[in-house]
Amino acid sequence: MNQALNYKNGMSLGWRLCFILSLFATIPRLIFVWPSLFSSDNFGSGLLDICIQFIISFEFAWIFVYICLHYTYQMPSWFNRQNPWVQALLLILLFLSINEILFQLKIALDANHSDMLIFRVVYYLYHLLLLLAIVGFRNFLLTTQENHKIGLENEQLKREQLKAQLEALRNQLNPHFLFNALNILNISIATNPQLAQNIVLDLSDILRYNLKVQNQSLILLTDELAAARAYLDLYKARFGEKMTFEFVDTETTKQWYIIPLSLQILIENAIKHNVMSSSQVLFIEVRLNEKEKQVIVMNTLNKKMNSGGTGIGLQNLDKRYKIQTGQKPSLIEDEQQFTVKVPLIEAP
Repeated sequence: MNQALNYKNGMSLGWRLCFILSLFATIPRLIFVWPSLFSSDNFGSGLLDICIQFIISFEFAWIFVYICLHYTYQMPSWFNRQNPWVQALLLILLFLSINEILFQLKIALDANHSDMLIFRVVYYLYHLLLLLAIVGFRNFLLTTQENHKIGLENEQLKREQLKAQLEALRNQLNPHFLFNALNILNISIATNPQLAQNIVLDLSDILRYNLKVQNQSLILLTDELAAARAYLDLYKARFGEKMTFEFVDTETTKQWYIIPLSLQILIENAIKHNVMSSSQVLFIEVRLNEKEKQVIVMNTLNKKMNSGGTGIGLQNLDKRYKIQTGQKPSLIEDEQQFTVKVPLIEAP
């Protein structure tokens, strides 16, 4: 919802607020002139008195509601371009000026000029209460707008999480991924039973982890690191000496949190977009930097001519971090390596 639409909705509510406030402001005057309404001689003047009070209250309320809405939604205006102290001074002067103008108008239309001092004080108090109600209305608008924004961000975060989970599952349930894993498993059963057992365990760990994080917005870093290691072990079993990896300083006693599947997305990105051969070994390093509150994923760079990727995984990760934490992973690329620094989140 953009500012113009918010302003339009605020104006619609503002009219209603002015009407309600004017009715409330008229009630004391109605009580005061109530006896005269039953007198045929004073009925007209009593009704006129009530109408004047209602119109004056409505005009006062609308002027300040209009200024309030322009200020709240920062609509282009001369007032919004002034310094805050100038705005405060202008509002005070406007309050006093409008009160005095409307008061003099009320006096000119009212035949009873007795107790002028008391009437002036009460008149100003009426309008001060109206002004306080308008300030409350502004706070209501801001709260509603903030809640709506939070609701939209939560919905967007859910969509981004779902996209990430579907992308991760798509990669893992990809026929090529499963074919290669099962093919290596088939060969290893006869030649290397221990490796075959490890492949089964790694594959089950990965799929179990993805099911576990489906409804979670944050996950323990230790769990994410364990899943990332299992993921890399599977690829290591497939590519052998064409790929190596290392986990550096990842042991920690502190409970750090991370957005689920962050490391898996970065590992998949490195494998998908780089050439791997006996002469061009892909090296992936996962490093924990607790001082900077980051987990760093670095891979050597030897880009494929056509990797078929669109960078959706990295874009998704960037959006999820921005929505949920206000931070964004930083990307550093040079001729030799590609590095992504993922922010860590302390216990929520």
